[in-house]
Amino acid sequence: MDYEIEFRLIDIKNINKIQKIEKVEDSTFGNIRVVDCKHDITDEYCKDIMYYVMTKLKSEGVSKYIGCTDRIGHYEFEVESMGVKYTVIFQQDTYEWNLQLTVGVGYKTDKSELPDEYDSFLEKLKLCIKNSMIRDWYKCIWIIDNQSLSLSREVYSEIYIAENELRAFISKVMIENFGADWHDKPEFTKLNASIEQNSGDIKRNVPSFANIDVNLYTLTLESLMETIKADIYTDVMPDSPEIQKAIKSKIFATTKLDKMQSALDYLRARYTKKYNVQERFFDPFINDTVKWQEALSNFIANRNHVAHNKLLDFSAKVKMLHDTGEFREYIKSAVRKFDNEVRSLEVEETMQAIEDQIEYEREAQLEIVQSEAGIMIRDKKKILEIFREVIKDIYTDVYEVLYFDEKLDIDEISTLQYEQDEQLLFTIIDGQRVLLSVYGLVDIDDAEGATSTLKISVVGENDEDVATEYIEYINGEAEYNSEQTSYMPVVEDSLDDGNKVAIKEAIDTFLRRIIEEWDTMSYSEERRAKEDWDADAADMLEGR
Repeated sequence: MDYEIEFRLIDIKNINKIQKIEKVEDSTFGNIRVVDCKHDITDEYCKDIMYYVMTKLKSEGVSKYIGCTDRIGHYEFEVESMGVKYTVIFQQDTYEWNLQLTVGVGYKTDKSELPDEYDSFLEKLKLCIKNSMIRDWYKCIWIIDNQSLSLSREVYSEIYIAENELRAFISKVMIENFGADWHDKPEFTKLNASIEQNSGDIKRNVPSFANIDVNLYTLTLESLMETIKADIYTDVMPDSPEIQKAIKSKIFATTKLDKMQSALDYLRARYTKKYNVQERFFDPFINDTVKWQEALSNFIANRNHVAHNKLLDFSAKVKMLHDTGEFREYIKSAVRKFDNEVRSLEVEETMQAIEDQIEYEREAQLEIVQSEAGIMIRDKKKILEIFREVIKDIYTDVYEVLYFDEKLDIDEISTLQYEQDEQLLFTIIDGQRVLLSVYGLVDIDDAEGATSTLKISVVGENDEDVATEYIEYINGEAEYNSEQTSYMPVVEDSLDDGNKVAIKEAIDTFLRRIIEEWDTMSYSEERRAKEDWDADAADMLEGR
């Protein structure tokens, strides 16, 4: 029969487990003598193994011994579980150089009648038989495992996809930064040699693809990943006289082959490292470089395990598929980031056209709502513009007050921005001395019916709190009225900018106070000067 599972045990450690020696009298040649008579008890050994196996499997199945069938040393058992029957064969073969016991497990039930799912009982059965016998034998060799083959086929299909996705991502990044012939750079010499060696074989094996660039697929995954870890160096050496002299000395001293390598190493060391390929061009697109390296190592190990026809069980398959899935997510995320940052002209134009269309449809719908409801629903940009007008109005009033002032001046207004931090809007100065500063802090919510605020702070010299006021804007809100078949207002849009008057008055009061202080100080200084002059004049008259 065709076995699903077949493995071979070679050289039993204790021959007494499969042979029984009995002393008997032998009178063949006339004289009676006692000789050892060997009885094969391999069938009893196999029965013990199957009894132990079924005990370990508990109530999952039952077993019965069919007998020694087909030939001497061919012991057959039937196992049944969940309506499915299996044949277990223990086949003994004795050779001059060793003793072998081959175990075969196959289906007795027609395969067409089997459930279309993984046979977990068969996996348990084969492993339990193997584990029950392996301590008795020196070596166990796995011959056939159709279960493992099926699992490997499933895993490798995912690994194949993941590897191609990885190679495509590497190709994208390298072409973008080094051009189509990126592998020709001197730093990638070993890679290029491998390409030249293997590309011919690939084109010869698959002639229908002989006219495409197969360079990326001629490399092992390990060598490709080593390449992206390479360092890139400057194209020229430092040309100081000392270095040029040292190079000349190395070259002319290289008269023997054993000195050639040291000279080349010296020359190579003269180039200055510019950057590392992975750190500059790949790491920025990876979410977590540490976990990425771990996922990459697991992926390569899993790939080599499956590609080299190593055995799998169901739990290993699940783990490998999980690891491969995680690795593919890293690749997909990196590709998305790359595509978002490195766009072709056609993609840029398409994205802009989509954005323009979405904006046009939004504006058209908003215009309908506003027109029917008689309200304004402003976005953040338009709300910010309202607040800017408030600041501009305050600034204009102060500017006009100080226009003819010979001492005080006002600097240029700074445009209010949509930022979370407080912003300096304008200052009033006396030469290099800042007398007054006006700050703004915006909190904008452009949702329908939401309130946005502008906090205006006026700070005098030495952090004097001159004034703090708030300007509020309430955005309009509407809802569709099915009875009216139109949009009706829920919240009227409004701007409460009355507090800007308080800001203007506070600034005006502050300036008046400053001017009065200056006038008082100027009058006092003039009076003191006059008194000093009169006293000097009187002294002069008395002296005459």
